[in-house]
Amino acid sequence: MAKILLVDDEGSVLQSIGMLLKSDGHEVIPVRDSQQAAEVITKESYDLLITDLRMPNVDGMQLITLAHQKTPPIPSIIISAYGSEKTAQQSKALGCVAYIQKPFKIQAVTEAVRKALESK
Repeated sequence: MAKILLVDDEGSVLQSIGMLLKSDGHEVIPVRDSQQAAEVITKESYDLLITDLRMPNVDGMQLITLAHQKTPPIPSIIISAYGSEKTAQQSKALGCVAYIQKPFKIQAVTEAVRKALESK
């Protein structure tokens, strides 16, 4: 299925979303360090980026910007506990497919992933 880069500084989030996506048949590359994620985005090809918003070093908006500079652009989803209407609008302006608040429902994640992969 899809090759998904999953970025979050919380190991439990990486594990739960990673297991969900793998059970749907996706290849998941989990990364806790946002700086490392910024490096792999520029070097590798992915079908989807799922990222937290607030992380040390490089934030989710910066990762989305890098993802959308690729050719072809990588669709992206933000999952964050620190969201606001303003950040949701900013992420949409950058081309983010979905903005999901933590705690999240599994159905919201699977639906956002489906929508993002269809938009490719």
